[in-house]
Amino acid sequence: MLPISRKSLGRDWMEFFTVLVWATVILIMFLSKLKAFQDVMIALILGAIFAICNADSIFARFRFYKVFIALRKPLQKDCASTVGLSLLCLALHGQWHEARWPGAALHLSSLAAWALYGVQTGPMVSCGIWAGGKNQMTKIQLMLRIIAQATGSVLAFAIFGLYFSFRFPGEGPFSHFFGLESLGAAVVAFIASVAHIRHREQHLRSEAAAAKTQ
Repeated sequence: MLPISRKSLGRDWMEFFTVLVWATVILIMFLSKLKAFQDVMIALILGAIFAICNADSIFARFRFYKVFIALRKPLQKDCASTVGLSLLCLALHGQWHEARWPGAALHLSSLAAWALYGVQTGPMVSCGIWAGGKNQMTKIQLMLRIIAQATGSVLAFAIFGLYFSFRFPGEGPFSHFFGLESLGAAVVAFIASVAHIRHREQHLRSEAAAAKTQ
């Protein structure tokens, strides 16, 4: 193995420093051309990514840190699923941005994702499970679920808002996404999750009672 001289090592660091300076200049020039709304979207994206990457450090100072550790994997799954599902519905909204059904589809698809795969991607579904079920989750667990979903939603909506601001400048990215249809779908998702969790628990109790009688 050939030895590395101090001269070549110093030259490598100078090349890295030069690239870093030029990347910083280009980034500053790019940010200076953005509108205030786009600056906010970029700040939200960076903030959400920072929160996801430093979740351990953020929650380590709270008393419920052990609860967070126990739920870390489900929370990561909920957050990632929320990002994916939200981006899918927002992509449909971008394709038909005057339609109102993509906003309703977000809540209904959250209900379907929980019923089929067990992931919680919407606060209305999580609240329905907590309200309808017995010993399904505590208030702390519900809060952590909603925080994970909110972080994923902020990241997805900020990404779409930034994209939409470049594709359709001057138009609101969420003007038709939220409305009475979305509100109605949220109520349906809550009621359906309450009914589904109660039906599931009743079915499990019936199976347990039948097993005891045999």
